[in-house]
Amino acid sequence: MFLTGSTSNMKKLLPIIAIFILLLVIKNNISSIFRTLEDENTAENLKKKLSEEQKESLFLKERLFYVQTDRFVEEEAREKLGLSKPGEYIVIAPTSTPLNKERIEIDTKPNWRKWLELFF
Repeated sequence: MFLTGSTSNMKKLLPIIAIFILLLVIKNNISSIFRTLEDENTAENLKKKLSEEQKESLFLKERLFYVQTDRFVEEEAREKLGLSKPGEYIVIAPTSTPLNKERIEIDTKPNWRKWLELFF
């Protein structure tokens, strides 16, 4: 009697164990799919960032090349330091003032009069 009872219990537990195992497999597959999607998004973001960094690097390399030229050094010396070549003169022109200065008239009428004139 003891043996027959345990086999019937085993027959009842077998589907429950199988369902439990299947649920674990399904859970692992779903989490694996989500990890794969996250990795793809991360890879795309990294590719975009790499592209931006490469563009910035190219710009900085071009800027470095330009900064090392004599033309840049001469422009900076003229503009920021006010230096000139031998034999050159720096001319500072005076700023012009307008001959006809406009007169600003201040209206001293009260506001109620201005509203009355506006509508009537």
